Parts: sequence; structure tokens; C-alpha cells
Amino acid sequence: MKQGGVWSTAIRPGALGEADTLRVGRMAQIAHEGRQGPLGLRFDHVGLLVFPSSVEAALAGQPVVRTLPSVVVRERLARRYELDGLAVTIAHLDVGHGRTLELFLATGCPEEIADDERLHNRETHLAFEAPAAGLEVLESLRADGYRPDGGGFNPAEGANGRSVFYFKAGGGGDRVEIVAAGQARAELERHLGAGEERRRMLELLTGAWTTQALRTAAELGIADRLLGRDLSLEDLAATLGCPADRLARLVRYLEQLGVVASSGGLVTLTQLGATLARASSFSLHGVALLYGGLFYHSFGHLPGAVRSDTSGFELAYGTAPFDYLEAHAEQARVFQLAMSDQCRDIFDAVAARLDLTGITTVTDIGGGSGALLGRILDAAPHVRGVLFDTPATAAAAEPDLIARHGDRITTIGGDLFNCVPGGDLLVLSRILHDWDDDACARILSRCRQACREGARLAIVERLLPQQPDRPSLATAWDVHMMVNNTGGRERTLDGYRDLLQAAGFTLASHTGLPLEAHLLEAVAH
Repeated sequence: MKQGGVWSTAIRPGALGEADTLRVGRMAQIAHEGRQGPLGLRFDHVGLLVFPSSVEAALAGQPVVRTLPSVVVRERLARRYELDGLAVTIAHLDVGHGRTLELFLATGCPEEIADDERLHNRETHLAFEAPAAGLEVLESLRADGYRPDGGGFNPAEGANGRSVFYFKAGGGGDRVEIVAAGQARAELERHLGAGEERRRMLELLTGAWTTQALRTAAELGIADRLLGRDLSLEDLAATLGCPADRLARLVRYLEQLGVVASSGGLVTLTQLGATLARASSFSLHGVALLYGGLFYHSFGHLPGAVRSDTSGFELAYGTAPFDYLEAHAEQARVFQLAMSDQCRDIFDAVAARLDLTGITTVTDIGGGSGALLGRILDAAPHVRGVLFDTPATAAAAEPDLIARHGDRITTIGGDLFNCVPGGDLLVLSRILHDWDDDACARILSRCRQACREGARLAIVERLLPQQPDRPSLATAWDVHMMVNNTGGRERTLDGYRDLLQAAGFTLASHTGLPLEAHLLEAVAH
């Protein structure tokens, strides 16, 4: 319905969350107004992924043109999060002028997945129609800098199905969908394989440049200066103390990466770029410093790590990673910051997921700065916490933890291979992947010795997919563990189940967390 010149949707209360309701309203407005298409293509619709309580409730009273099962988006979500049996319905809502708002309604998704999708808007797009006999526009779009971003064929669309070609606009612009009636098999094969192997390989080979550009944006404070305000290039250069010409060249590259945007002589930090700012609630500032600094150098020794039993870190620095960090306080500070930054939304989800009924003491083994333990104590005021880590790490974490939690928390320094403190719930967050199977067996054995029968153990790790061809962050992190840990590796769920069973624990459950992490809960038997 049109109200005061603004398109709005009368969504039944409770059918969609507040965030999705606002997103639907914004996209319906865009659909109603229309957009000029690239190469003169006709504007067809806008697409948006939402997470309703039920499809029927979300569509009740709406001007539904048609509904059909999703193929392309459902498969993309299933691959991205390793979800089986996912239900995604497409609904086209009439917004006038022959245009529609295309909603992808995903039901039954864990809330952390919904939040991740809302944050990154991976399926949001503007769609334009190309004639089936005029698909040479796809090559023109690629030549104009539009990058292929997937696609497929949905046989349920129209009389003969519909081919879908997704593109990402250069410079962090809109995601564009080109639709054409029928199954354009040859064009889809070219689009998905893209026939651009050399260009793709060049992009991969220059990934190191990307890492260093992002590290520089974090280290120089570019993201910090732009968070919450736009600046001219000249003002930004003066603030940073950089030559304006050199900064302009970096900013141009960062714009291509989607980190900043330029308009009207001002440089603006994008939502993606805000993750490099220290003060951002989604900050990965510490990760940029670590992966672009200490770990960047060690990754240069990957060939040696593959050829031998020695980690890339040891080849680069002459000592094991944790021994090195014990002796280098500033690098240890960056490491702990990176771990906290990388895991902040993971830790929030863990604290929300854990059932702490009947738990009086939670012991975080290898808990670093205490970021996770602090969240658990915030969520459960009746619980006391014990932070256990190396003596230097425990001592560094103690002042802030005591200031925040007082006598509810105790810090203990020691060696997790010798003895660990007990508790009703022991936590090993991103610890076991640092070690080989024998070392993990010793760690878990010490945990079992420290707790009573029936006590619980919570493990936070990424899991290698059971099917090796499934894309996963854990696959890249497995190589990272080979480089930057002595014997470290990622494992499958079955791998952790076997380690737990051998140490005297029974795996009771596992659930997904943000950034493809998992929470494994076990019980001592």
C-alpha cells in the first residue's frame, strides 16, 4: 500500500523481527521507485533474504503475485553454513509498475545465521531482465568491471524456468542479478566457470597485497579516523600524517575492496570497513594486525612447513609460537586482541547457548584475556569463574577481570599439560586445534582428572566438513594451524568425538555458532 508517497508493507506483528521488517520496508521503497539498469536493461525486482516465524504469517495480507521454492539461494545458504533440509520459499510481492519485491523466506535457520546474513546482505540484489536472445550483455557487464557472483537455473520460474546470473558491482556497489527466461545452459556454464581462470588466479596471487592493504588501514588508523564521520582525502592525510598522493592510491585500492567509498570529495567508511576500526562493535582490528604482521611473515614459510614436520612459525622465528609470545609482550598483546576480536560474536553466542542451571563454577582453560569467561559471568550472576592460562597471560588478564567481576573470578597460571583446575563446567575455546592428537589427549586427560563424573566440558572449535569438497573456513584454518602452531590442526566432528571418548567424556551435543564455529558439549563418564 502507498502511504504518503512511501511504499510500506503491512506485516503481521511477530511474523518478522524488527530488523527484517525495516529491511523489507526499505527494499519495497526501492522496488516501487525502480532503478536504472546497466546497459539499458529493464528493472525487474529487488531481492531480499528474510527469516520469518512462518511463511504463511509473513505473507498474510500481502499483494503476493506468486510463490515458488528457491533453488539458487537455498543451495548457496546450504553450502555456506552446511545446512541440510533448509526450506527457502520465494515470494514476489506486487509493488506496481510491473515490478516486484522478491522475498526469500528462510524458516528454521539458527538466529546466529540469520544475524550473519542480515549483517552482510549476501543475497540482497537489484534484478534486471535480459532477453533470452540478448545475453551478450553478460560479457559487456564483465568488461565493465562487474564480477560474477554465482547463479543458476530455477525450473519453477515461469513456463520454461529462469536463468539467474549474479554480479558484484565494482567499488562495493550494488549486487546485481540478471534474469532471462529459459535455461541458458552455455551462458551459465561460462558465468559460473567464468572462463576467467587467469584473472581469478591473478586475484588469488595478489591476495597478499589485499592483506597488507587491510593491515595498513588498521595500523595507520584509517578506519578509526573515518568511523562515524566522512573526511576529505586531504583532511584524512593531514590527520594521519601521510603524503596525500600516496594515501590516495591506497584509498583507491581500499575502495575497490569495498572498505571505503568516495563521493563528493569525501571518503566514507563502509560497513565492511568499520570492522577494521578499534571502536567498532564488530571489530577485527587485532586480527588485521596479527594476520598482516606476525603471522604474515610465518606464512611465507609454508613450503618448508609442508616439506617437513616443523611449523612455519618455528622456521620464521626459531621457536614455538607460545614460547615466542611468552617472551614478547607486545606481540602477545596483539595476539590476545586478535583472539578476542575474532571471537566476540562467537563468545556472545556461547554465553547465550550454555545452560548454566546448577553450575556454580566455570573454569576457562587457556582462556586468554578472559573475554569468553567474562561474558559467561555477565549472563549468569550466580556463577563463579576461574581463568587458567600461562602465568604471564593470567597475570596480564587479572586486573581487568577483577575490576569487572570482583571476587567472583580467580586467575591461575600454570601448564595445561600438567594440571588444570576443576569446576562444574570446563571450557576449552579454540584450544584443541592448536595441538596434535597426542597433545589433545593429554589436555583432555587433565580435564577429566580435574572434574567429577557428570561434570560438563564445553569445546569451541571450527569443524572440518565431513564432505571434503564443501567450502569451509575450517579448511583454510587447518593450513593456518600447520603454519602457526606446533602440530595444530582442525578436525571433523567424529575426530573430536573419538578424542573425547578416549579421555572419559561422552559428546552430548553440538550446535553451530557464528563464523562457522561450533559448540561441542560433553559429559564426564
